[in-house]
Amino acid sequence: MSEYRNIKFSPTLLRDYSLAALANARELVSEALILYKHGCFARAYFLAVASIEETGKAFLAFDGQGRNLSDSAVASKLKRTMEDHSQKITSAFSAYLLVHPSAREAVMPAIKVIVDLKYGREPAMYTDIRPDSSTIQIPVAVVRENAALDCIKLATECLAHTQVYISVKTPEAKTRAEDQVFAMKPREYQTVMKTEDFWWYYVAEMEAGRKDWAEAVVTYQDKYAKRGILFEKSSKDSGGSGS
Repeated sequence: MSEYRNIKFSPTLLRDYSLAALANARELVSEALILYKHGCFARAYFLAVASIEETGKAFLAFDGQGRNLSDSAVASKLKRTMEDHSQKITSAFSAYLLVHPSAREAVMPAIKVIVDLKYGREPAMYTDIRPDSSTIQIPVAVVRENAALDCIKLATECLAHTQVYISVKTPEAKTRAEDQVFAMKPREYQTVMKTEDFWWYYVAEMEAGRKDWAEAVVTYQDKYAKRGILFEKSSKDSGGSGS
């Protein structure tokens, strides 16, 4: 989609994009199963991963309908997210987690597979030189039969849950703060998350009855992080909550 960076997103366009991605995901996993049955395990694995990515893209496009698409920062972040292999794979599992929020035990065994998918896509299709620079890595030797079958099953599960979720849900309208957090640069967001002072701030917010996570992140970023001020210190100096 990189050649279409100047495209203007709209809820209608994203709805159609989401449905088209789901249709393509169905075709890809069906073709992956055909290849698997013919012993083409590496190619089957590759198509199954591609199906998972399309499912993730479908979820992102669906979720994006509720965002402020007239905000250039939000629109740009949405485009980048739908072009990112890792983000699409992660998003493919979102519907399952939202429908089954207490299914931690069922999801945890798949976590390693999710991580493997993010690194196994390219080796399943292309030759490469191994890190030791003395041997050649070829797809047929990288992907085992069981790995291909597991990937196909995972793609089928992701697709099924996402199809149901999209068919029965309505895109949730996001708050201004939620869009701001979404559009934040990854480094900025990670810096806030790794800052102990933010957690002191968030605890104080919850104690005051303000539990909105996105609002807390945005307010802390603007009021403290960008100004190089610590909430805990300002709170002690003022003798109050600092908010």
